[in-house]
Amino acid sequence: MPRARGRLRAGFSTGTAVAGAARAALRFLLTGEVSTVVAVRLPSGIFLPVPVKEVHAAEEGVRASVIKDAGDDPDVTDKAEIQVILRRGSESAQKSLPGSCRRFRNSLERIPTPGIRLVAGEGVGVATKAGLPVRIGEPAVNPVPRMMLVENLAEELSGGRVSEALPPYAKDLRGDPMKAHVFLPFPFQDESMKDLLLEVEVRVPRGVELARHTLNPRLGIMGGISILGTTGLVKPFSHEAYKETIQAELSVATANGCKAIVFSTGGKSERFARNMLKDWPEEGFVQIADFFGFALDESRQRGFEKVVLSVFFGKAIKMAQGHPYTHAHRVSLDLGPLAEQARKAGYSASFCQSLAGANTAREALDLIMAKRAEELIRTVAKGVLGQASRIAGKTTAMRLLLFDYEGSLLLDLEGP
Repeated sequence: MPRARGRLRAGFSTGTAVAGAARAALRFLLTGEVSTVVAVRLPSGIFLPVPVKEVHAAEEGVRASVIKDAGDDPDVTDKAEIQVILRRGSESAQKSLPGSCRRFRNSLERIPTPGIRLVAGEGVGVATKAGLPVRIGEPAVNPVPRMMLVENLAEELSGGRVSEALPPYAKDLRGDPMKAHVFLPFPFQDESMKDLLLEVEVRVPRGVELARHTLNPRLGIMGGISILGTTGLVKPFSHEAYKETIQAELSVATANGCKAIVFSTGGKSERFARNMLKDWPEEGFVQIADFFGFALDESRQRGFEKVVLSVFFGKAIKMAQGHPYTHAHRVSLDLGPLAEQARKAGYSASFCQSLAGANTAREALDLIMAKRAEELIRTVAKGVLGQASRIAGKTTAMRLLLFDYEGSLLLDLEGP
């Protein structure tokens, strides 16, 4: 997508890439046309032009692919190839679909409505834990990308006629037990869709490798990446995307029976917490980055009984001051209140001045430790617990694990 002057360039989601590849494949099946660009209908109703890398007939069906473009967002799936293998089935193939497909139409005999059998191919994850937006055993293709897929293919089919030039590949639609799949009915029908079953197998050649750099294993999505997107677009450095990740992790924790949750601000603080809480379940650890207020509010809405915060001293100072979002670009470090606490505690004017003028939280902590002024650390910790309790609710038990920058525990405090 083009870059507006002075702005970061937006991109499109993996869900849009799948819809684009599938639409190009179906157009080839219908007309023989090899598309270089297809217009994908987004959830908002607008159309986005999506470049198509390739479309051709293969032994297994029509293969099409799109290169994911995340724009200026540091998305792990940026430039990943998203492939679709599209096949069409016959009436006999519909009757022979396995029960895992049939149950979505409440029929033990056949699927009464034409639609799509969506298959997780190479590099596409499969849900293995409860609490995700898809059922256990299904392809990790989220609800909005599923909706985009069926709407775009139904629109492409509308008024069209399936070419007889290609075989129906009916034998491939009888269900491979090694591949996760789900049936998706078309949102509307016309004569071109009567008794039509399409199989769309999604593949991401580097998906297994890419998934290692995501939270998928923690969420219980195994075997590859997720196909994501709520708007079809990717906004650079989107806060909404990170918030959705926090919500997903909390949903998995709830579904797996976690009554308490550990919020860390990143990988290091989580690792330090795991070293202390060795019996804590995997699903009970959630990295919240700078979204202090948002994460606690979500924990309140889900009714967690206890929240453990694992943070470094700098983040703790901002949390204690009541900042719901703690990123340095939004909230600068203010050591004035801490210096004022030191003054009230009777420390010398020179020490208080040095504390207020420290360049970083690390320098401030070094000054405190050199002065053996540990009560100031406790003051900060109590401030964090007080602010956290205010957001999460007084019925939620709170615990703070406060670490220095080498990973040594400064304080383990419950409260407020």
